[in-house]
Amino acid sequence: MKILFVLGFPNPFPGAGWTRIGFFAEDWSRKEHAVEVLGAFSYKAFHKRGVKRMGGINVFNLIFNVGLTHPLIFILNTLISFAVSTLTLLSRKPNVAIVSVPTGDVGLGALMACKLTKTRCVVDYRDEWEDYAMSLATSRVGRFFYSAVKKLATIIYAKSQLVTTVTPNLVDSLKSRGVVNVRLVPNGADVRVFKPLTSKKKNRVFTLFYSGGIGYYYRLDVVVKALKRLVDNGLRDVKLVIAGEGEVQKILDLALKLDISDNIDYKGSISDKAELVRLINESDVGLIPYDDNPLWKNSLPAKFFEYCACGIPVIATAYEDSLLAEFIRKYEIGVTSPPMDEEKLAEAIYYIYENESFRAAAGKRARLLIEEKFDRNKIAVEFLNLVREFT
Repeated sequence: MKILFVLGFPNPFPGAGWTRIGFFAEDWSRKEHAVEVLGAFSYKAFHKRGVKRMGGINVFNLIFNVGLTHPLIFILNTLISFAVSTLTLLSRKPNVAIVSVPTGDVGLGALMACKLTKTRCVVDYRDEWEDYAMSLATSRVGRFFYSAVKKLATIIYAKSQLVTTVTPNLVDSLKSRGVVNVRLVPNGADVRVFKPLTSKKKNRVFTLFYSGGIGYYYRLDVVVKALKRLVDNGLRDVKLVIAGEGEVQKILDLALKLDISDNIDYKGSISDKAELVRLINESDVGLIPYDDNPLWKNSLPAKFFEYCACGIPVIATAYEDSLLAEFIRKYEIGVTSPPMDEEKLAEAIYYIYENESFRAAAGKRARLLIEEKFDRNKIAVEFLNLVREFT
């Protein structure tokens, strides 16, 4: 098959979208399918524009994206994506295009291009980006605009050959919108890469680890404030290790202000999977510090699977009725605390710190969970079979 993925980022990049799409692209390419990825670039990532070859995959970062959140900019980005996607589909002639959203503007433009060129398309719906855009809108006009975008997107999803999404909650959400052609293709981790290492810790410092985007809905500032509480209460042999990109300086400045800079270790943005696996293995617990947006009740982030696959427990700031909290409770693989509550988060961290036997048992249960239910190698096979069946 000739397969074109559309992912509206400067690919590859160290984020959940590429973690998912990049894995499927590489796996299917090894199975001798012709796989290409159409991506975007912005003025901030201008150096990533153009065409590159990655193993057996062609990556085209050709869609210019302004990278700002405003209704008029959203329309402009959508039109640019529509034009570039149309030309790409006409020139590359894939058997199927798999359009991953978010980003919504690039995604909608590509989906409309599929309709124009009569290309069979699959929507890979990774999160409720329409509702998130509405939650960020600061005016009535903005909220009305994104509400209209959601209605348009729903119509397009319903007319696509197949819609895949990452959690059972999102399956139900899409079906409640009238999208019936939905199938579950969960996130996961490559158990051959993300795994416990023979020698893990190098020192006796209790290490909290976070990987991913810094800022927005991942509130590392709350983690730093919780850490300050622990240090002030005498727990000085604790460290927060951060790997990712975003609002890094704000976090480092906050740590400096609170006089706990020595307890923070920023590693930069990690693209090398082996290095990421090493950092996870050298840690005692993985962090998922969500903010209090109720949209995250339906999500299981990619970092959750990577932490678990490496055999470390998880601490998440999540609502009790969220899917993430339900998984952590059901499989006994960590602890949760309420979002945006630094005091309760400090208590959760201290509980994990004090209970070494729980940490060890939870880590083993976490690894087993990924092996049995969320091995990305198995998921890639199931996804490819779905694409063949529906297209």
